[in-house]
Amino acid sequence: MLDRRTFLTSVALILTARDGKAENDRVFRLGLLWLGPHPPEYHQGVLDALRGFGYVEGKNLIADYGFGGPDELINLASEMVRMKADVIHAGSSAATRAAIRATRAIPVVAVDLETDPVASGFASTLAHPGGNLTGFFLNLPEFTAKRLEILKEALPGISHVAALWDSSMDKAPLSDIGSAGRRFGLRVSVIEVRDDSELESAFNQAARMKAGALMVMPSPRLDGYKPKMLKLGTAYRVPLVTLFAHFTADGGLLSYGPNIRDMLDRSATYVDKILKGTNPGDLPIQRPAKFDFVVNLKTANAFHLKVSDSVLARADEIIH
Repeated sequence: MLDRRTFLTSVALILTARDGKAENDRVFRLGLLWLGPHPPEYHQGVLDALRGFGYVEGKNLIADYGFGGPDELINLASEMVRMKADVIHAGSSAATRAAIRATRAIPVVAVDLETDPVASGFASTLAHPGGNLTGFFLNLPEFTAKRLEILKEALPGISHVAALWDSSMDKAPLSDIGSAGRRFGLRVSVIEVRDDSELESAFNQAARMKAGALMVMPSPRLDGYKPKMLKLGTAYRVPLVTLFAHFTADGGLLSYGPNIRDMLDRSATYVDKILKGTNPGDLPIQRPAKFDFVVNLKTANAFHLKVSDSVLARADEIIH
């Protein structure tokens, strides 16, 4: 039986070809394995993209939703294996680890911004993974350095940054964060949280250490805590620097990171290819291709911060 707390009712979808005819009248099974909570638009984006390929609810694809905490993901992944999923779509490094632990046979398409899939032993090479995993990864330590560089340029007077890290995530993005900060004249303090019950303590700690900003490290679960984090940022006077534009649109200070919708769209393309017979080991592991840089001047004004003109000139979007 599926765990009702973390596994929603299976939803039947119809997979049809672009000409509107059912493709071989076969029922496929897709497992959506995501660290939770996360913004619903993340997993929904995958399904929206699949509908663009002709997937329609009702007939020959069953989508099983497996959302849970880090300790629950392995059981959810094992249940997907028991139910003979054709593909598992894994969101986050925690979900990727759980899926690979549960199966080396069922194809796994991951959207994972923390793991090095080759160093972790999940793939032979990026160009030809060779196993049952493929997808979209961004574990580059230099990306964390780039985020710090942008923050320092945006706020030249800043000297101390707190980095909020979800302890269930792979540590790769933290591997060079201290030395990267020093290159830009920043002291970086990593604050670890296990769940939302520790968020207020984390913001209180950042405020007490007089951090000029709190940089949210990659984690769909932290993204799922967005409303609470934005409120705490205001209460403790600690502006948020995040990966995704939706955080900045809702009140974060600035964001620089992959376009989440583009990644989900491309991952759905991989799901479609695998369901049509492509071996996942033959699909190259890719990096995000499109990045968004957004600044919220309304938030900057509320925190009495002056964002440099050079940063504003490069921003893809400025929110007034």
